[in-house]
Order: sequence, then structure tokens, then C-alpha cells
Amino acid sequence: MKRLPVLFALFFCAQLHAQPFDGLSDDIANGDYGNLKAVVISRHGEVIYEDYFRGTFVNELHVLNSVTKSVGSALIGIANRQGKIQTDDQLPKFFNALYPMSTGSFSDKQAITVEAVLQQRHGITWDEWTLDYRDVNNPLYGMIASGDWYRNVLTTPIDAQPGEKFAYSTGVSTLMSRMIRSTTGMSPRAFAMAELFGPLGISNIHWEGWSAGGRGSGLTDWPNPDEDEPLGFGIWMKPRDMLKFGQLYLDDGVYNGRRILDKGWIDASWKTYSNSENTELFTNPGSGYGYQWWVTRLNDTRGRSFPAYYADGWGHQFILVIPELDVVFVSVADDYDYTGPGIGTILRTVVLPELNPRLDNRYDGAWYDPQTDGQGVTLEILDDGNRLVGFWYTYDENGEKRWFIFNGEISGDVAEVSILQTSGGRFLQPDPVEESEWGTGRFITVDCNHVNFEIISAEVKTTVELTRITGNCS
Repeated sequence: MKRLPVLFALFFCAQLHAQPFDGLSDDIANGDYGNLKAVVISRHGEVIYEDYFRGTFVNELHVLNSVTKSVGSALIGIANRQGKIQTDDQLPKFFNALYPMSTGSFSDKQAITVEAVLQQRHGITWDEWTLDYRDVNNPLYGMIASGDWYRNVLTTPIDAQPGEKFAYSTGVSTLMSRMIRSTTGMSPRAFAMAELFGPLGISNIHWEGWSAGGRGSGLTDWPNPDEDEPLGFGIWMKPRDMLKFGQLYLDDGVYNGRRILDKGWIDASWKTYSNSENTELFTNPGSGYGYQWWVTRLNDTRGRSFPAYYADGWGHQFILVIPELDVVFVSVADDYDYTGPGIGTILRTVVLPELNPRLDNRYDGAWYDPQTDGQGVTLEILDDGNRLVGFWYTYDENGEKRWFIFNGEISGDVAEVSILQTSGGRFLQPDPVEESEWGTGRFITVDCNHVNFEIISAEVKTTVELTRITGNCS
């Protein structure tokens, strides 16, 4: 029997007719993936899966902890688009009015740029991962206990020059709040409501530090000279609103026809400045850190690999974007001590195996079967992505050349085509070319570089696994 919160959620989501990923809700409810409270997945901008667990409901706000950093990065990106903040601006621009940045323990922070803060390559000595966040010896705990967070961070010694090494620091991320205040004259919350959340149709957000006692028992008075909300942690949002934020990045910064972020900012946010080549933390060649966003590759049980970009909060809150599949995945949890299978396992073993990329003009180009080198297929997507046409260059059993033509309609990740055989033409001669029905076929996407070509005719019934020769998915 479905839980009441699920029915409540579906009542508000009329377009969600059937839940895919059979058995997933039961497994989450049973605790197989930890203390998950909500999972929402959209594809092509439409919600395809949504469920709530452990007494939560559709309109409930959840603490997102360090997901806040990615929101902060977006606000810096908006201010950059408005010409108020440049990535090469240095900290004195924002903090000179508060502290003597050219003297004492502040002076060695003068060369830290906005970009170095965004990349977590600031040079300030900081290790908040060795000890639990609840440990009094964790530098973040010390910052929170101090009377002035900005001062605490800006007087912490440096151990590298800006840009030299990665050091994840929630304290440094809080400096983004002052950047917004000093250049816009608005608090982070006010600026976010005016320029980010408001345009996205998000009206209900909350800032409060995590507390074991839950909402209402955490920190809400922010000890910095501006008394501004931190952009390193503390935001609370609804899962559906988290989804809108992820969709904004998937849609290159545009929402309902309005540009909120520049596409170039999103590209820069998802570039790996820290990666396996320069940071021991990242062992996967496809993983790294951008502008307050994490980057990874997700491998599924079908042997495929997809680039993914995600905002990650302590306790397992996630906004994860998979552009190649046009997917946004959102989850919230209170898993501060859980170390078992989580959303990575859900994605690799349950969600991704059921999904193929949309067949669109990313698949224009030349393809071939590595087993039959010298033969190939050319595909082109027309009519705003609704029709596939193409050509198949191959040989008959006697080694004579054969040429086929494809034409058919696309639905999602599949194109159903008729296959026409041509004959009668001669080289550089105007002889009429005859076309005859030879069979039917289906093109089914696998990943960016692979397409399956199913063939049915009186002559043969088979599946050809095609590999890309030209083009790409960008």
C-alpha cells in the first residue's frame, strides 16, 4: 500500500502518471539506502519520479548544508553577469571597509581572488574533513564559535599561494556573502530572492544552521559584521525547488525564456580546476571540483559512463545534473553517520540503466561498426528533432557496394525508420535512381558515442552496435 505522503505528492504532480524504477520506493522505505527523506528525478524538464519518506511531505523544507555553496556560486555568477563582481577581483575590494587588509594577519590574504575562493584553491590553511563537523577541534566548529566569522577566516594562516592547491573550506565559502553585500548593497537572501529564487518561482526558503534538534533549534543569528546569511551552509529548501535550481544549470542558465546565468558561467562552474592530476583527493580521472560544484563520472551496470555535476551537503543532500541524459536528480537525508549504499548506488544500479539519451542533433554525424571497418552510417536529425534521415554505405555478399536511405520519426531515444534500397545510378551520369522498400529499422541511443541499429528485413534480422566517428554531444 502506498504511503499517504506519496499520494499527497502525486496529487500536486498531475503529470506524474507512473513511477519508473520498479521497487525503488520500497527499498528506500526499507532503509536500504540510508535515511533518505525525499527523492525527485526529472527528465527533459518533467518529473518522472517523486517520493517522500519517513514522515516528510512535498512542501517541507530541508536543511541542505553545503548545497548552499552552489547557490552562493550562482549568486556570484549573477553579480558577475551584472558587472558587479569579476573573477579576478581580490579580497580587499570586499573587506577593506571591515578590516585592515594590508596589515597584520590579514595582509597575506590580499592576493586571494574571487576565482580562488570559488575553486577552493585559496591557500588558507584549512582541514574540515579529518575531524567530524561536530568535533570542537574542527576549524569550522571553531569559526562558528568565534564572534566574527569573516575575521576568523581572514586571520587564519596560509600554507600556499592562491591557485596552488585544493583545500575545501566552508569558512572560505562564507566570504561569498560579503562579496554580495559589498557589491549589491543587499543581503545574500535579498539578492537571491530578487535575482535567482524569485525568477525561478521559489518563494519559500529559510536559513538556519544544522542542529540535532531539527528546525527551530539551530543558529539563525549570523556572527559577521553584516549579520548576513552564510553562503557556505545553512539554506533550507523544498526538493521541488532544488530541482528548479538544478534545471537552471541543465538549461544553460535560462528559465521560462529569461536568462538568469550566463552559459559561460555554468561551463566555468563545471570545469575541474582540482582533479586527479593536481589533487590526491580525486582518484577518478573524470572527477574534480569547479566553482563550488563537484564533478564526477557515473558508471552504470550497462558499462556506460556519464559526466555528472553535483551540489553536495553534509548528511547526504544532493542536486545532481547529468546533461547527457537530460536528468536532474535531487535527494535529501539526515545521514550524518551512515556509510552504506546511497544515491550513488541508486543511480548506478537502478536509475541510469533504465535511461538512454534523447536522440537529437547531438547524434548528427558519421557512425560505424568496428567489426566491419570500411562501412558506415551517416545520420542527420531534422524537423526540430522529430525526424531522422540518413544513409548506409555497405556491401552485398559478393562485395558489391550497396547504398540504403533511412527516413523516420523520432520518439525520445528511438527512431523508427523505413530502409530504402537504391539502384540504377551510374557515376557522374544522370540515370534515374530507383528506390525500393528493403526493410525497417530502429536507432536506439546508448550513450554519447554509441547507438544500436536494429534491422528487420526479408534478408536479415540483426542489431548492429554503432560507434561514433564524427561529432560530439556538446
